[in-house]
Amino acid sequence: MVTKNKKSKIPYSTSPEEIKVLIKNSVQKENIGAIHQVTLKEGPRTFKFATVMEIIDPSTAETHHYTLRIDSVDRLKAGWFGKPDKSVSLSSEDGNEISRLRDFLVAELGGELKSDEDELHIISGGEFTKLQNLLNYLPVLNSSDQLQLVKTILKNIESNEINTKSLLQIFNESSGELVKSIGIAAKLIDYKNAYNELSELISNNEKSESKIQKLLESNPWMFGSEYSELLERRKWSRDENLDFMLRRTSDSFLEIIEIKTPNEKELLKYDNSHDSYYPSSELSRVIGQVLNYIEKIDRDRDSIISKDNCDPLKIRAKIIIGRDGEKAQQDALRSLNSHLHRIEIITFDQLLRIAERVLNIFEKENIQPVEKVEDDDLPF
Repeated sequence: MVTKNKKSKIPYSTSPEEIKVLIKNSVQKENIGAIHQVTLKEGPRTFKFATVMEIIDPSTAETHHYTLRIDSVDRLKAGWFGKPDKSVSLSSEDGNEISRLRDFLVAELGGELKSDEDELHIISGGEFTKLQNLLNYLPVLNSSDQLQLVKTILKNIESNEINTKSLLQIFNESSGELVKSIGIAAKLIDYKNAYNELSELISNNEKSESKIQKLLESNPWMFGSEYSELLERRKWSRDENLDFMLRRTSDSFLEIIEIKTPNEKELLKYDNSHDSYYPSSELSRVIGQVLNYIEKIDRDRDSIISKDNCDPLKIRAKIIIGRDGEKAQQDALRSLNSHLHRIEIITFDQLLRIAERVLNIFEKENIQPVEKVEDDDLPF
């Protein structure tokens, strides 16, 4: 038996073959039959020995299973020292670890397990048979059962990291219609998550304009199907940076979008003496800000056309600010919009309803059987 103490009882002069005998003697018991050994690694300092033991069933005197033991031993000037933390035992019982290791080595040495990323995956013969039987049943399952199977598989792999390159390879080898359906479903999930995030920001009266702008920039579809493109450029005049510049779907003209916050302050104040509503100071400032944008872009129209090949002719603007408020506030805002020229004011509640409508239309038009899926009308 190789010692693990600091002071070895086995002298340096002991040969590796004698060490194997010591290991063999240390494992020899009544229920152990034949023992086979091999040296896996031979020095100069570290030695590794593999020992396969036949385990006998006492009641039948026949082989019950096998155990594989790998010992790592250091040969130092002070003697031989065992390394229990680097030793391992495998059994052919319960899970058949030895067979799995054998199959792994045979496949690896034969090059059967290598992927593009040199990743190796092992399943037992029994597990492979079950998987093969399942694949044979797939064609006869109805669509509902197939989807349930997909759901079960996704639940079991969602916690693991998926290699994008491998996923793309799988998609390239799959049915075009199936991949299209998966893409539409994934996009719909992204849309719903973004919609829920916007709803939460509005409900919490988010005070950060940049946080709202970032969400809308990633999801321009929320502005509605009346727009076909979100332009990357933000600076259209010398001193001003716009929140968003969108291209209209109907006529390809440009439109400014100015984003504020969904606070619950009244957008319009009531004048008792004249029984009328007028813009609050906050709304008045935003209107003045947007009028200034429009004026500067109108003035620079020729330069924008020549440099950017975009015509901002009679450019319009939309301000998104505040909440709906009570019905009187909503009516007053509608009245104000009817008198404004080239500017429209909508609330964040209205923006959320626009996003909901786009989402509903997208879901209705695209959640169809695989063979009928069309994604030509995907917003943005």
